[in-house]
Amino acid sequence: MAAEQVGDRSSGDSSRAYTSTGEEETIVGFEEEVMIIKEQLVGVPKQLDVISIVGMPGIGKTTLAIKVYNDPLVAYHFHIRSWITISQEYVKKDLLCGLLRSVMRHTNGIDQMSDEDLAPRLCKSLKGRRYFIVMDDIWDSRVWSDLKTCFPNDNNGSRIMFTSRNEDVALLAKSSRPPLSLRFLTDDESWVLFQQKVFPRETCPPQLTEIGKHIAEKCQGVPLVIVVAAGILTNEEKSPDKWEKVGKTLNSQMTADPQIWLKTLALSYNHLPHHLKPCFLYFGLFPEDYQVPVCKLIWLWMAEGFIRETGEKSLEDVAEEYLMELIGRNLVLVSWRWYEGGVKACGIHDLLREFCIKQAEKECFLQQNFHELPVSYYAQPKDLFIDDSPSMSITYKFGLATRALFLKSVLDDLDYLRYEFVMVLRTSYEFFSRKIEKLVHLRYLEIWIPSFGDIYLPTTIANLKNLETLIIDTCSSVTLPHCIRGMVPLRHLHLTTKGGILRIEEPGAIYPFSLDNLQTLSAIDAESCRDFLAGIPNIRKLGIRGCITFPNTDFLNHLQELKLWGNVFRRFDSSLIRLGGVRFPTNLKKLTLMESRVKWDVMSTIGKSLPNLEVLKLLKLACVGKCWKTSDGEFPQLKFLKLVLLPIEEWQVCSNPFPRLQRLVLISCCALQSIPSEIGELPTLQMIEVRDCNTFVANSAHKIKEEQVSVGNNWLQIVESDNDWINW
Repeated sequence: MAAEQVGDRSSGDSSRAYTSTGEEETIVGFEEEVMIIKEQLVGVPKQLDVISIVGMPGIGKTTLAIKVYNDPLVAYHFHIRSWITISQEYVKKDLLCGLLRSVMRHTNGIDQMSDEDLAPRLCKSLKGRRYFIVMDDIWDSRVWSDLKTCFPNDNNGSRIMFTSRNEDVALLAKSSRPPLSLRFLTDDESWVLFQQKVFPRETCPPQLTEIGKHIAEKCQGVPLVIVVAAGILTNEEKSPDKWEKVGKTLNSQMTADPQIWLKTLALSYNHLPHHLKPCFLYFGLFPEDYQVPVCKLIWLWMAEGFIRETGEKSLEDVAEEYLMELIGRNLVLVSWRWYEGGVKACGIHDLLREFCIKQAEKECFLQQNFHELPVSYYAQPKDLFIDDSPSMSITYKFGLATRALFLKSVLDDLDYLRYEFVMVLRTSYEFFSRKIEKLVHLRYLEIWIPSFGDIYLPTTIANLKNLETLIIDTCSSVTLPHCIRGMVPLRHLHLTTKGGILRIEEPGAIYPFSLDNLQTLSAIDAESCRDFLAGIPNIRKLGIRGCITFPNTDFLNHLQELKLWGNVFRRFDSSLIRLGGVRFPTNLKKLTLMESRVKWDVMSTIGKSLPNLEVLKLLKLACVGKCWKTSDGEFPQLKFLKLVLLPIEEWQVCSNPFPRLQRLVLISCCALQSIPSEIGELPTLQMIEVRDCNTFVANSAHKIKEEQVSVGNNWLQIVESDNDWINW
């Protein structure tokens, strides 16, 4: 499964499956190991084989696996690649569903299937195809026992890779070769890694070299400890006195204690500025291996009151700066990036999460899965995460301290809890509808609605006068009452599921209103846009579903991202658009069209009217017609172009098409005969990705690569896959 879309809800399952992983870390000291694993992946034997990487926590198992997983040779060799991270407490069905989603396009109904039905379906999906599946962080030997029959051995060179802290787990797979046990880094390697993290773009000043080497040596060759220690010094003054002081403190922690990394993490935490500490500890709230969508994280931080406005910057911009500082200190890992480099999802290492939980409980910051606790515990404000364990019993009433509730199921025995000061709530619609009158201080509300009928939120939602974020996870049509227009603090109104649609009830009479703070509005019904857009002048991200005369958006001067589902252009032809019938704001940076059925000449017109557009996604009949002809002056700033399930047969371009294009993605464009050779001449082009297209398209991509190599341009990467799974 690819990275979650903005605001998507992850259920906290015991596994995650992906067709690609997070961003690649620099490898230091394991260059030989990388070559060995690559040879094992693409060489003999032809029968299905298991490759295992084992080692202590923080030694670099996952980093090494990511390195080989993303290697272009490896990517080209396999028809299917899938990555699944396995938590300590796994559920077999979650693993099977996750793997199926990563290798299949159509997975409707798999959540209702039994384990006995899921396993053969996965096996059938892999049959006859050369696959590479990474199973990261296996704790329990039962994982392999539960899944091994799902992986067919077609003698075509398929591979499975384990990473585990436990060598016994790896040995159960009975591989043709012993597990690769990762060693500690040498002192020289530790110093190289330390320098790369503290001075990524420069060399270490001579006056700091001796001190720096001493600090690196004290990390005892554990990459995670080195990275965290480097993170402390990255944000410190680059002076010998300052480094000596930090070094002495660090050295006092670096004993033979087996919990050496926790001591290092504590030191790193203590060096955090005060405003970053709660933001970091908050990661302990999420399940193990959870990859947090950045937008959702930022909205939660804001609701918790962790973010303060600075000058003219918005709360969202300040929160993003906080996150980037935590990433810069090597405490938070980037899981996914947008094409332009922005962080899409993030997470933390298991050891960091362990530290967050312990430190947060010590500071009475949060509590997970609580049973019996001393009454004094409830004197401090805290977050509370409650799972759906049937054995859980609550023995103490909460007083005014409860700040946030994250409920995975409906619990009737919480009726006596007090909700007056709850600011963050994630729960079912059933639970929310019973407690709405008590949630007067709520700032963040995330509800899921499992039914498929039309849902009408009650007018009492207007009582939530402090609500900033409303996320609804459903496949249904959701209608909001007209009083939503008066909820001035609202900043983000988001529907997460692709099948859902958001409607806003029209008042008895149209009256002016202003939701000046609203920045995100997704999946809104086009009919609701008639009068609503005029009241949201500062919107940044907008998604519209439906078929009406397209509403002008040129007055939305802050709009950066626009997604349109449906034939919104049905009453316009290209001549009307040229006359200004449809006007986009010129500051628009991202545009996604799906099932819009726009003619290709209309797209050319749009391309000339959007001088700042950087991302264009045309999905599933977004455009109709056999030939796309582009000319000079269209999409001058476009960096990312994605075409999916389009009936295009011929693509003609001018001599200098998309002058700033960096990445081209073609998926399931089965009628297209070739990629224009002129595309390969773009000096900015870095990657062409082809999936589920005919062989002519793939061959033209490789021909472009060969032509560029012949003139000395070796940076172009071609990614080809027969994987029929589509990420919109």
